[in-house]
Amino acid sequence: MKNAVQPAWVLGRRAYRDSSLLVELLTTESGRTSAVVKGVHRKQRGGSFASLMQPFCPILVGLGGRAELKYVSSAENAGVAISLPGEHLFSGLYMNELLVRLLPRFDAVPQLFATYGASLLAISEGQDPELTLRRFELALFEALGYEIQWHRDDRGRDVSSNRYYVFAHDRGFVETAESEVAGVLSGTDLIALNAWYRAGSTLSNHSRQILKRVMRQAVDYRLDGRPLKVREALAQWRNLGQAAQDS
Repeated sequence: MKNAVQPAWVLGRRAYRDSSLLVELLTTESGRTSAVVKGVHRKQRGGSFASLMQPFCPILVGLGGRAELKYVSSAENAGVAISLPGEHLFSGLYMNELLVRLLPRFDAVPQLFATYGASLLAISEGQDPELTLRRFELALFEALGYEIQWHRDDRGRDVSSNRYYVFAHDRGFVETAESEVAGVLSGTDLIALNAWYRAGSTLSNHSRQILKRVMRQAVDYRLDGRPLKVREALAQWRNLGQAAQDS
């Protein structure tokens, strides 16, 4: 069965059997989908399809097959590939790996699809990559049904500026009487983060650090303790760069 052509992004690709590729796609209608690109060594059909299966390049694909593993029946370029030079490349790879690891197959997430494309473009244009990634993480969590409520505690009460909270992975922000314990957040901190998330207000360095810490905890919890390969790759890339500077 062939589906209509739909916009897609390639999240990853690898060799499959003797002459094919296995690609992970994020599509508008089929959500995250695995598909085979057949005959990649041929100059026509599969071979031409394979040349389009590159990360950060918008494409239109047709998918066929009744099984869970689809095949690419058609593919064409849908725009200019987004360039992510230097360390920005790892930001794109980070989003890709999160989607592959956390997003269930075949769940259509059109808003997340749009956010992904907008995030790639923002990073390529030199906008703040760290905050762009935080917004993408939050959008992914919303799509998964794990929306973080910065303005409410775990009991549904409004966050108060004169109270303190701790972040619980499965509950949200829990009020605590302890104000000097590591990881405790003030209500003022959460109100500032909610203003940034809802209205795009600026964040202080202190608030940015809190945001990064909370999101790191939330992401790691959903990954069930399994490390992200892109974090290891980024650390190696930075070490190589430092070694080159020191030599």
